[in-house]
Amino acid sequence: MNTPKPRKLDDVQSQQEETEQSFPTQHVKIYQSSEAGQLIICECRSCSTPLSIEVIFLTPQNSKPKPKNKVDSKDDEMKCPNCGRIPIFLEGCAVQSIVQLPISPWQDSAKEQEEGARG
Repeated sequence: MNTPKPRKLDDVQSQQEETEQSFPTQHVKIYQSSEAGQLIICECRSCSTPLSIEVIFLTPQNSKPKPKNKVDSKDDEMKCPNCGRIPIFLEGCAVQSIVQLPISPWQDSAKEQEEGARG
């Protein structure tokens, strides 16, 4: 039998730092668009393209149980139109549409922060 080796505190800290570095900060705004639907405005986590994603959060009333052996094919719907990667990780919702926005709502605030840092 192999017994797990105790981890050193340094190993645990370096693992936590790596995890934090792999998921950078992502801008997200969520709006109520209907009784069950939400509109998520975000930037793609890979290419920072501004996106509008319409989703319906799944509840026992509006969802069917998935068979255990069936693979979820929703990933094809949830791809960034610019880079083709998954723009944001969402659980418990069904994507209705994903649209690339012409400009980011955070573009002006980023410029203001840069100017404030200079002045």
